[in-house]
Amino acid sequence: MNLRQLNYFTRIVETQNMTRAAEMLHIAQPALSQQVMLLEEELGVKLLNRTARGMLATEEGELLYRHARTILRQVDNTRALISRKQGVVSGTVSIGMASSTAKMLALPLIQRVRERHPAIVLEIVDVPSADLTSMVMQGRVDFALAPDPKKPKGMSCEPILLEDLYLFTHPALRRTDAPVSLEEMAKYPLVLPSLPNTLRARIEHAFLQRHLSYHLLAEASTSAILIPAVKAGIAATVLPYSAGHEEVRQGNIKMHPLAFRPSREICLCVSETLPMSVATQEVLRLCRDLATRLVEEGAWQGCRAAG
Repeated sequence: MNLRQLNYFTRIVETQNMTRAAEMLHIAQPALSQQVMLLEEELGVKLLNRTARGMLATEEGELLYRHARTILRQVDNTRALISRKQGVVSGTVSIGMASSTAKMLALPLIQRVRERHPAIVLEIVDVPSADLTSMVMQGRVDFALAPDPKKPKGMSCEPILLEDLYLFTHPALRRTDAPVSLEEMAKYPLVLPSLPNTLRARIEHAFLQRHLSYHLLAEASTSAILIPAVKAGIAATVLPYSAGHEEVRQGNIKMHPLAFRPSREICLCVSETLPMSVATQEVLRLCRDLATRLVEEGAWQGCRAAG
């Protein structure tokens, strides 16, 4: 068992696809499969199962994955510490974000990291919000910006922002500028985030309290699907400004405040048990500072500092 095999194995687990992993690693798929077979033979256990959902780790594979991530991170940290003695902060930093947050923050953060620490390689992992804290705990990302996270033992979650939620509609919808009531929203076909999702849970709870039902046309796990559905005039949705700010600015969709004023809390989530590299510390600091600046300058509308 060597570092190369561990790196190959973790990439397969993360992509759940042998072909995609081989492409990302720039090696032939048969060679990648051969390395996995050698690893399984050495350990005497099966590490991966091919299923309809892709290549999934077995129980033993999950255990190896968690340890492999820690080992690879420690190697990366060692390289970074040696480089830092020469005045350079380097390393790879993975950040988990919901797609709505990524649309607002990812590109400015990449630019800022490039300006301040060009030797740091930034990886933005855009996943459904319900998966973010588990990715932190499993070591798949170094930290996450998670909306309304559940806070498991061994994780620190620092609230940094409060985001208001809005109703997004097609520009053809004609209405006054008054906030949208639940009664009015119940008349529109809606496409909403899939459960489990705290934003969706808030909407459902609000309707339940008022003894109202709503017209759910479809659901999706990412705003990358929800916003195009609104833009196409298929349905309305409820999301923060960050999810559709480009489309709102371009006039492709409209944003309406909600009368019951729902909001969500964005937290910086880090593991309390896994080591944090100097590069991760620097990126986390830049991420926090950038989010605060975007709010203060008015670029991140409907958002304010938490606390």
